[in-house]
Amino acid sequence: MDITKKERDCIVVIHDNSKPLPLRLSDVAGLMNIKPPTAHELINRLLSKNIIKKERGMITLTDYGNEIYSEIMMAHRTLEIILTRSGVNSDKACTQVEKVDYLMDTSSIEKLLQTIGNPDKCPHGKPVHAV
Repeated sequence: MDITKKERDCIVVIHDNSKPLPLRLSDVAGLMNIKPPTAHELINRLLSKNIIKKERGMITLTDYGNEIYSEIMMAHRTLEIILTRSGVNSDKACTQVEKVDYLMDTSSIEKLLQTIGNPDKCPHGKPVHAV
């Protein structure tokens, strides 16, 4: 996956905040604490990568976008487990892992998961395999 940190954050914001209704550009800007023109540019980049779709002003993840979200969350939660098992506070681990989770490849994360015993949940109780 070839995305930036801002794109990663936007994918997570869209996924985690689009229920019960999809988000609009102004929602994304507000949730990410960025200006609407910056959000517009970010949305256009994600549209060009087929990660999101925009219909009548409503922004949702594509199937591909949902796959990317799941891969990011699996990496995030796996790395978070490893850090907390090493003695790092779970909230600090979460913050640290956000800096690199989108850079990890799935096969490496799956090997790490096997190494730590295939846990089902992260330290915050969320499923390692997000949907």
